Amino acid sequence: MSEAQLPIDEASAIIEQLKPETLNFLAWSALWSSLTEDELREAAWQALELPGTLAEVNAAYWSLFHAGIPQPPIPALVHAMLNLDGAGVREDWMRAATYLDLTWSHARLPPDQLGPACEIFAMACEREEPVIIDTLVERYLLPWLDQAQKLLNANEQPALATMLARFRTHIDEARALSARVARALRAAQADGSGTVPH
Repeated sequence: MSEAQLPIDEASAIIEQLKPETLNFLAWSALWSSLTEDELREAAWQALELPGTLAEVNAAYWSLFHAGIPQPPIPALVHAMLNLDGAGVREDWMRAATYLDLTWSHARLPPDQLGPACEIFAMACEREEPVIIDTLVERYLLPWLDQAQKLLNANEQPALATMLARFRTHIDEARALSARVARALRAAQADGSGTVPH
């Protein structure tokens, strides 16, 4: 076993301690990353309780979100989808990652590709960082999703339409977490205790 591997019982104990929002976005990270192995991507599809199997829609998934010249029809690269300057968008995501103390020692995608972006977002949820959550949702994730849902032909690709709808549901759940944390912070500041109830 390498140093990077955890025994199964230790990994299970860690997973049980994570917030549901964190687990959701770690699964989305595995699903959206073009570097994820097929078995892990399929496991993420199942963990997100998406219809059927990813294998059934794999060709459409890849051709819509990852492959295309000059880019796919619905790029999983946020700045490309939103027609924004890539350097500025990547800088925003890297700033969030740096604040959350995230580093990668393996092959990397741009931080605004939905794989790493969802990993960054998962850690913001886990650390209950309402400013980061709200900023990333409002500036990037919801605009990307709004555009993706407009471009996807839901009648031709019902499983992928369900996937995008589930992504929206999980974003909404993360926003609700952010709102609860922000209210708790305001209440703690108002009563002078400085202690945030969980």
